[in-house]
Amino acid sequence: MRRVWAGIGQAVESAAIAAVGLVLCALVLLAVWGVDQGFAGDPLVQWRIAADAWLVGHGVDLSLELGRDAVLAVGIEAASRPFAITLGAWGIGLLTLWLHWRSGRRLAELPIVDAVIATVSGALATGAVGLLAAVSAQHPVASPDLAQAFALPALVALVGMVAAIVRVHGHDWLHAAARALTIEDRWLRPIRAALRTGAGGAVAVLGIGGLVLGIGLFARFAEGLLVMESLQVTHLGAFVLFLLQLVLAPVAIVWAAAWAIGPGFMIGTGSHVSPLGTDLGPIPAMPLLTAIDPEAAPWMLAVVALPVVAAVVVGALARQSILAGTAERPVHWWELAIAGVGGGVLAGAMLGLAAMLASGSIGPGRLAETGPDAVLVAAWGALEVGVGLLLGLVVGGRGVGSLAREGEGSTIRDVLGLRVGKGGADASTGEADADEQETRPVAPLADPQDASPVVPVPTEDQAATHAADAVEEPAGGAGATDGGAEPAREGDAPHPTPSADGERPR
Repeated sequence: MRRVWAGIGQAVESAAIAAVGLVLCALVLLAVWGVDQGFAGDPLVQWRIAADAWLVGHGVDLSLELGRDAVLAVGIEAASRPFAITLGAWGIGLLTLWLHWRSGRRLAELPIVDAVIATVSGALATGAVGLLAAVSAQHPVASPDLAQAFALPALVALVGMVAAIVRVHGHDWLHAAARALTIEDRWLRPIRAALRTGAGGAVAVLGIGGLVLGIGLFARFAEGLLVMESLQVTHLGAFVLFLLQLVLAPVAIVWAAAWAIGPGFMIGTGSHVSPLGTDLGPIPAMPLLTAIDPEAAPWMLAVVALPVVAAVVVGALARQSILAGTAERPVHWWELAIAGVGGGVLAGAMLGLAAMLASGSIGPGRLAETGPDAVLVAAWGALEVGVGLLLGLVVGGRGVGSLAREGEGSTIRDVLGLRVGKGGADASTGEADADEQETRPVAPLADPQDASPVVPVPTEDQAATHAADAVEEPAGGAGATDGGAEPAREGDAPHPTPSADGERPR
């Protein structure tokens, strides 16, 4: 019964998350309808546009067949024929992904079976909301794909929840997968390092893309203002245009990252934008696209080095994490190679997937092909990130050539010129290894200010024995004193005797 309630609760929460996204899109369109149109016309038109926007934000294809008046307004002859919009406005989808990520962190605390049931229930609920929205938005002019309307929002929700659960239990699941595949434990550390460096390298390259996009918009700010003025929008229209560019920002960041890697992207058939050159045809009037410089300058070739530099930083940080575990077992050169090469391959695959999601059709005719080439982005990204990770993993050492020898000596200690003991001590400072310290005899500690010999404190049995010997000594015997105790001989340590109250002196 507990599992049933876990599934029902997550289904309700996921449906609410999808409904919130739909309501936000609808509120924006209702504001435009009320302010700019004075609530004239059919309000269902605003709902259909809002549902289409939410579905396109999750990658759902939208089929369009414009009427005669719309074709004349667009001014493109190819618009008279049916076409589709397949480029996702992923800013909306990322909101769904993030909210389900937060749900997945809570599901990670449940037993594994309960978490699986709740995750599947949440994904199905999200898909059901998407299907209902697509059915309600069907129209001869614009009609979203029904199958994708169920599958893609459900997939976005599923990825968010599963990623959060794997993030919490990734260490345990990696060991379970290794045991299932009969992988030895010594391979787990380089595999784990490759996963971390690969994900970090991909995120770093996307960060470079965001930086390049921001610099382009700042440098061509005047051109962006001219485009805004040419659109002649109202204040509310300008705000809606800002929201539209905000939901398209993830796509623009991927395009900028593809440009920084080298392959670049295209906006329309026959166009090409890369550091090697720019060849653009007619493009949509959108301020976000003014970041593209129509003329490629020679200095732009230096931008290709930025992903490599970012990967070097990621590799150096990963090296510090790997070095933290050398107290238990030294790191070998082949582990660094696996972390660098594997991380580069994983980063290339992730960048290729991002490029594929950021490609598609944005209009009729030549605008049916936009975005970067996913295969080229994956190949160049894997090469550049892999080289950067390898350089970062061995930076500060004596080079890769010194790692070619076999045996236990080929470790990261040799790469960095260090010897790390169990306590983290550096042998270059003159300290011995931990193993030598354990076998070395330990001298007794004494106060350097006290020059007197160290007198051991006797136990109670020893004190009683000494007292009995002093009492049983014959009176008048040789060496006897008035107190009946034998005087201390030269060189003997004084024996403490119990006091009158039975306590031994300290």
